[in-house]
Amino acid sequence: MTRRRVVLTADDFGYDRASGELVLELLRERAVTATTIIAASDCLPDLAPSLGAATGAGVGLHVVTNSDAGREPWRALSPEGRAAWHRGGRAETAAAPSAALPEDPLDAEARCTPVAAVAEMEAQLARLEELGLHPARMDSHCGTMYGLHGNGFLPEAIGVCAWRGMSLRLPRVLEPYLGEVVPDAVRSLHARAVAAADAAGVPLPAAMATSTTPRAELGSYGQLRDEYLELLTRLPEGTSEVFLHPGADTAWARTCFGADWDKRVWEARLLRDPAWRRALERERIDLVDRW
Repeated sequence: MTRRRVVLTADDFGYDRASGELVLELLRERAVTATTIIAASDCLPDLAPSLGAATGAGVGLHVVTNSDAGREPWRALSPEGRAAWHRGGRAETAAAPSAALPEDPLDAEARCTPVAAVAEMEAQLARLEELGLHPARMDSHCGTMYGLHGNGFLPEAIGVCAWRGMSLRLPRVLEPYLGEVVPDAVRSLHARAVAAADAAGVPLPAAMATSTTPRAELGSYGQLRDEYLELLTRLPEGTSEVFLHPGADTAWARTCFGADWDKRVWEARLLRDPAWRRALERERIDLVDRW
């Protein structure tokens, strides 16, 4: 079997301090080879120096245009983003709308304009650079960039990546992520996006994959592990990405998310599981930090 390459990514760096510290440990152990950063994170300034010192780690911007239910909201970093995604809080005025991002991804997409999308991507990139971090790639939290909830700003993301010489999390083949049955409309939109990225010189991974099974449908850690082990067998030749969301088991997480946080804790466990490491070798997969 021809050896394949995988960028093994820990998403959501900066989601909370404890999980950020966990990702730093995983990077040092080479249990992951890359991470994507939430630029709007309040704890990022404390974590950034250690991430900047990590060698051989791929760093990307995890664009956020929505917050998550159950936690304190992230805030838009650009005036255009604040105007587009404000939540209508009591403290806002017409001249200074609230900076808090809406919890609902559908709401975030519905309010998005091309101007706001580009302004917010640029503002989030600028914050990372101010902290000494230089992302080489881009993707988005909850998939809002891709129009999974009805709108999206993928053309704008391709433009920003082309301008800055960055790569983009947009797979060349859809099956490892979406399964074998992909609607024709999605295939058509995807083909146009890939063609646009190629025309702009934006590098893309061969495929991307993660566990999409909700925590409520996962009976145990073993079921999650089996899903990821099977996932490896479906990756094509070339350089693909497998992304996970490793989380620390803390009182804060249990209070905010309850049992739903288990999946993040289990994904952190998977990355250190000898069975996972053996599967990577058995499938002849080399770990790399970029595509």
